[in-house]
Amino acid sequence: MSAGAVIAIAVGGTVLVAAAIVALVLWLRRSYNAKEQQSLTSLGEELTRRGWTYEENNDSFCSLYNQQNEFATQSLLQIFDPLSPYHLPPRAVSAKHIITGSHRGRPFLAATFTVDHKGERSPVRTIWVRTPNQGPALTVSRAARAQSRVRAGIGQRDLQSGNPAFDEQFEVSTGDARFAQTVLTPQVTQFLLTDPRPFRSVMLLGANLDVGDPIDDHRDPAELIPALDLRCDLLDLVPRSAWA
Repeated sequence: MSAGAVIAIAVGGTVLVAAAIVALVLWLRRSYNAKEQQSLTSLGEELTRRGWTYEENNDSFCSLYNQQNEFATQSLLQIFDPLSPYHLPPRAVSAKHIITGSHRGRPFLAATFTVDHKGERSPVRTIWVRTPNQGPALTVSRAARAQSRVRAGIGQRDLQSGNPAFDEQFEVSTGDARFAQTVLTPQVTQFLLTDPRPFRSVMLLGANLDVGDPIDDHRDPAELIPALDLRCDLLDLVPRSAWA
């Protein structure tokens, strides 16, 4: 085979691959746009039915995000070194796709913030459900069992709830141990252990509850409403005395 033929085949193959990539990108973009439009149409119906509001952009919500993070950082000074740059609170610089309203009698805010942390900006999705009152910062995160056992073996155990299965699978961080113990009742720890819905963490920050659950687009009511239900189901189990 001549060199010209080899070059022609190579060039032809490259063109075919490039065309396939372009076609795939266009198809993915059309698919995304169609899904987005469907989500916004469904959201519009829920806004009317439930009295919710939607704003494409409103950077005034950044102050709420930043105040909450500053409060959480101050509450957790007992755990983290406040001088470490890794623990300086992220700061929101813009907010978009903002949905506000009430679900099951609790105010909520769902939004995507652009957050600046250590000089890098990234989108952060939040779905906050309001708690009855402001409380100390509290995070409950899933942990690998082996990791929990190693930490316990070297004396670095976090706050213990008294439920061995929960203490082995979750790590608790808080600036107020008494608040955490009031929140983490046997009903709450059992819920976190057994609820089948996927989530990585639970965060009480200021006067809001958020959950680290996999949400692709919070503007889609098929995703937003179950996410709100998860947060409300959890808050229903927390004793009222926790917010006194």
